[in-house]
Amino acid sequence: MKKLRLIVAGALVLGVITSCDKEEINTNEAEEETSSTSNTKAPTSTGEGGSLAQFTIVENHLYTIDYKTLNIFDLSNPDEPVLVETINMGVGLETVFHQNGRLFIGANNGVHIYDITDPRSPQEISQFNHVTSCDPVVANDHYVYATLRGGTTCGGVLSQLDVIDISNVQFPNLAGTYELMNPYGLAISKANEQLVYVCDGYEGVKVMDVSNPYGIQIVQIYEGLEALDIIEDDNNHLILLTRTGIYQFDATNPTDLIEKSFIPVQ
Repeated sequence: MKKLRLIVAGALVLGVITSCDKEEINTNEAEEETSSTSNTKAPTSTGEGGSLAQFTIVENHLYTIDYKTLNIFDLSNPDEPVLVETINMGVGLETVFHQNGRLFIGANNGVHIYDITDPRSPQEISQFNHVTSCDPVVANDHYVYATLRGGTTCGGVLSQLDVIDISNVQFPNLAGTYELMNPYGLAISKANEQLVYVCDGYEGVKVMDVSNPYGIQIVQIYEGLEALDIIEDDNNHLILLTRTGIYQFDATNPTDLIEKSFIPVQ
């Protein structure tokens, strides 16, 4: 079962190498299941996906992005998906992440936040602008976490983790930053939401304590691999995509990952 799980996850994680600098690895699945924060039940995702994903499935709808558009497909009949809406959002779209009835779309100029209470008619809630850069995004109910990678065709020179406060989602604001070397994807620990896994390229995976956004700290570094994206499921299985292959870790203790298996990728 472990090998089967890894093979399936690997197929999803590898995707197509297409984003802003032609090096991003797309993870073509949906994000984690979400919970309601109001009397109206929020839409829920139907799978797991990484921060570099370019599409996500939320209940009976598939949301995909290309460089400039958000596309919505009705999956009520899975054998015959129907494109029901295409929204022109400008240019520079890179990643999409679903959390609690909201889409967080990473673009090379910022983060767009959309409400999908009406799944066929997303409404923009707000936008957080940052310097031009490649921009994977993940979120919970309180913060958005985005890695900015400079020195690519996305533009910009900064490489850092941004923590964006969305306690007032209509007015997101920067709560903290941390300088990195070569960041790609990231994930919020499910065992402890105050920890974020950051794939910092050739510097490996960094486990970062973000409990104080003004004083972010690295609590663990897993070196010796070039980390690109990371996914954690509800059973504390952590799937890590690297340049050389796909690792599976036991993340029961997020600061003491235990390697379970590895599949090399040519």
